[in-house]
Amino acid sequence: MSAAAALALYRDMLGAARLKAKYPIVQYDETEDDDEIADNSYYHFRLTHKDCPAIPQGNLISVVRLEGVMMRDGDICQYGTRDVAQWLRQGDQDRRVLGSIVIVDSGGGAADSVRDLADAIQACNKPVVAYCDGYMCSAAYYAASYCGSIIAHDRRNMVGCIGTMIELGGYPMKSVDEDGYVRLRIYADGSEEKNSDYEKALEGDVKPIRENLLNPLAEDFRNDVKANRPTATDDQLKGRTYFAQDVVGTLIDGIGTLEDAVAKTLELSNSNITEMQGFEALQSLATCHDLQMVDGHVTLDGEQLSEINDALTNGQTEQALQETNSQTITAQAEQIRQLTEERDGLRGQLTERDNTISELRTQLAESNHDTEENHQAPHNGNHAPTDEEDDGLSPMEYIKKHEETYHSN
Repeated sequence: MSAAAALALYRDMLGAARLKAKYPIVQYDETEDDDEIADNSYYHFRLTHKDCPAIPQGNLISVVRLEGVMMRDGDICQYGTRDVAQWLRQGDQDRRVLGSIVIVDSGGGAADSVRDLADAIQACNKPVVAYCDGYMCSAAYYAASYCGSIIAHDRRNMVGCIGTMIELGGYPMKSVDEDGYVRLRIYADGSEEKNSDYEKALEGDVKPIRENLLNPLAEDFRNDVKANRPTATDDQLKGRTYFAQDVVGTLIDGIGTLEDAVAKTLELSNSNITEMQGFEALQSLATCHDLQMVDGHVTLDGEQLSEINDALTNGQTEQALQETNSQTITAQAEQIRQLTEERDGLRGQLTERDNTISELRTQLAESNHDTEENHQAPHNGNHAPTDEEDDGLSPMEYIKKHEETYHSN
């Protein structure tokens, strides 16, 4: 691992500890929802419903940190405002994000560090809220003034310092040390104005650098703050730094917690957040019990989609079983119907057979009676079969038997 990578890892580990210590609501590395915490870091993370119940399930609040001395470009020790601007744009482009919060703890920095961040804030389609967590001064306040609202964490947070300054150090264009060591800066012909304000300041004449550099920047600073914060007073634009409690309603909008900043972000999002009604089956799932609709839509995360998919799969399996059972029952009912019809047909045949046998017996009995009366044939030792002997014979067998018997007589 390179030194740069090791330092970055250490910085992020330290940042995670500080983040959890400062903001207990943040589930920085404890949530199991990988779909929502991918790429989370101390400087750029996202708040979920688990962190703050006011955030609808499936939606996020993007949070970035503006910390330390502001520089346009980052280095090995810290990120630059261009990095912060990029994080803001990423959050704004995430369809799940309802708004962003910039946590500020900075006393300011380079004048050229403001514009990229200010442009990114203005370009966001979703609201951006500034949250002061220590210092929000000079360039840091300049950038924060472009946000839709400013909230301070504590009444003693420092806010303001609206103005410009420069600190210079060095030797005059020509200087000689006590030991005779000479220092010279030599400019080409036609370059006499190069660094002239700087050179004059080193010689004690600060008017040129004040008028040509500091005053124009300060004027832009004051005008932009006045445009962004119309409630700011003229006295507050002279460079003084204030306790947050003393500038509520002018330089800032209030004092509160990070949850208050989340609530303000949701309010500014103009989203119509409503409770879901009439979706009892969906809300019976563990991950979806308190789903909320945002502008008539519901956003689901990976965990919720997984549970819904499992429920649908189980439901389809149960439905398939029910359909199979229904088909089986229908087939069995048809089989029973066919067997019943077959049984009834056989019963009819048995009834017809019994009736035929009964008729034949009656006819045979009558025939025997007439034969006995008319012939009175001597008995040859044979006897007429009894009814018991004829049981089980078919009609044809019965007739054949008795024909043989009486023909033999």
